[in-house]
Amino acid sequence: MKLLSKFCTLAPSAIALTAVISPAKAQEETQNICPDPSALFCTIGDKVFYLPGFFDQYNPVTALDMVRRVPGFSIEPGDDVRGFGGAAGNVLIDGERPSTKSADLFQVLQRIGAGSVDYIELIRGGAGSLDTAGQSVVVNVVRNTGAGTRDAAPWEFSIVKRRPGGGVRPQGSVSYSDTFGKTKYTMGANIFGISLAFQSEENITRFSGLDETRNRNGNFREQGGGLNFKLERPFDNGDKAQITVEAEFFKWRETYNEARLIENGDASDAFFTFPFEDFNFEVGGDYEHGISENLDIKFIALFSREYQDRLIEFAVIDPPAPDERSLFATDREIGELIGRTELNFTGFDSHAMQFGGEIAKNFIDNSSVLSVADATGMLTPVDIAGVNTRVSELRGEVFVKNSWSLAPKLTVDLGFALEASRISQSGDNANSRDFLYPKPSLTVTYAANDKTQFRLAAEREVGQLDFGEFVSAVNFDDDDVDFGNPDLRPQRTWAFEASAERRFGDIGVVKLTGFYDHVQDVEDLLPIGGVVEVPGNIGDGKVYGAVIDVTTPLAWFGLKNARLESSATIRDSSVIDPVTGYPREFSFMENTFYEIEFRQDFPAYKVSWGASTNNSSEEFGFGLDEFSRFTRDQELTAFIETTAIDGVKVRFQVGDILNVTNVRDRTVFDGSRALNMPLFREVRRSNNGGNFILTLSGTF
Repeated sequence: MKLLSKFCTLAPSAIALTAVISPAKAQEETQNICPDPSALFCTIGDKVFYLPGFFDQYNPVTALDMVRRVPGFSIEPGDDVRGFGGAAGNVLIDGERPSTKSADLFQVLQRIGAGSVDYIELIRGGAGSLDTAGQSVVVNVVRNTGAGTRDAAPWEFSIVKRRPGGGVRPQGSVSYSDTFGKTKYTMGANIFGISLAFQSEENITRFSGLDETRNRNGNFREQGGGLNFKLERPFDNGDKAQITVEAEFFKWRETYNEARLIENGDASDAFFTFPFEDFNFEVGGDYEHGISENLDIKFIALFSREYQDRLIEFAVIDPPAPDERSLFATDREIGELIGRTELNFTGFDSHAMQFGGEIAKNFIDNSSVLSVADATGMLTPVDIAGVNTRVSELRGEVFVKNSWSLAPKLTVDLGFALEASRISQSGDNANSRDFLYPKPSLTVTYAANDKTQFRLAAEREVGQLDFGEFVSAVNFDDDDVDFGNPDLRPQRTWAFEASAERRFGDIGVVKLTGFYDHVQDVEDLLPIGGVVEVPGNIGDGKVYGAVIDVTTPLAWFGLKNARLESSATIRDSSVIDPVTGYPREFSFMENTFYEIEFRQDFPAYKVSWGASTNNSSEEFGFGLDEFSRFTRDQELTAFIETTAIDGVKVRFQVGDILNVTNVRDRTVFDGSRALNMPLFREVRRSNNGGNFILTLSGTF
């Protein structure tokens, strides 16, 4: 509850701000950016412009609804990494990247009403903005501008029912924007929750003992909410400034009981309880100043904190033996401070250049205690190496980027960054290390015509370490300890990509992409001394494959106002197994994946319906003394929506119609799996059930 009290201190300010909301003002008419005034979209160079009328048949409420319907485009929210530069997604707002990390692109777009969008610009080849350099396709959402313009205020309310046995939970969000003098403010709030019942059956085959069956029934409850506030201020000299504040609190509780039956008739029961609380906030801002006609500078700053409390309790009742009981309590604080400067220069013909630097300070402070009950039931602390530690990183980067229009149909994006960092660890497993990595990049885009484009790209990517892998934790589910590793190094990848894109008709797109990644210091489980395993670097590897994305209208099939979107990935990988010494694929990487989405609109009746499905191939996990295989069934979702109620969109969705079965097949060996015989095999089948979601949404 102490985290909830921190969150509640922000609420009075948000409530007070709602008192100054003024009546809605007339919106400025949409720009006519296309040469043909009646056109709903047009292509100019390497850009496709979509006007609001293009999206009318999809009944959009927010900018998110519109961006999801842009042909041949999928939102990539960016990587959840430390720092600002490496976390960029592929969506811009008014030509600029949002100066926030805690709110992803889906949240940012959901706060913009569809009526506030002037047009959406699809930039192919990634040459449209240096903020998203390296992306093959970028969307720029351009909002209405001008005095007297107030953004449409989107709202949404949902009732979510999980099946079978799950409870009903409300979800919702609202966002409001207006101007006060020359300052534009946006405020919003959201709530979310889930009530889930799940079950699983596990069969354990012991190769030198008695077999066992375990039946698990559990539930998961989550509830939370957030507040957000943003100020945007243009100045008479052309300067721009903005400040954003994001805060969120949520808590969840997972419980289950497991009936265990050995084939000789002995029975026992296991109980698991896992409450968790999280409070996080972020304050960010930027200031942009024009130094000259061809040079401007932008300063970006971000500050964030996250506080987590968790307590895992595990007990086994096995009469007549004494009860077993263990608790693992963790307090964790995570923080980040970022400063970034960007200089944009356009003084050379056919060149757009950006150079600058970034410095970031990150840390995780973890404190955990494992307590185990003795024969009298008294809890006694047990020492575990690596659970009480603080990990921090000081990272700096300098960079230069150049988008060069070499010819009317040929664009070259060049980039180079130099990253230096120091990672220090105190407490358990004290350590300190320095890293220095160059990161070049090159993208060549050739537009044969306004319908056909080819792209080649090469880049060196440096992965960021997960600080949680430096910290040890208890794994009650597998009766194991997951040790941290203070010597973990970042994974680096030389990524090569070639793609071809062809557009046809109003919405038709076919895109084929081939890729090859040479991965250095692959991150996986590393055996230490043949006794334990830790997150570590197991050597170099490779990943290669192809992706095909297709968006097509279905009028040729007799389905008017219908579209089919599909994506399929096939890939393979290889790395030397540190246990066996033989090549194997990467851990937890499916080799095939596909998803298909169908939608049909009936504008005259204000009704739409559709369905989506996806599936993937099996995944494998490799440990020192175990081998796991993960599979799942086909997933199917369907919906129907209507705007028959004036100003309100009603949507009913049924998720996971087939009640997907997830299977974990785990074999544990008596020591190294390369040298010893298996002890037992666990096969667990679990189902989370589907869901019903009724959503009302609109704007005011």
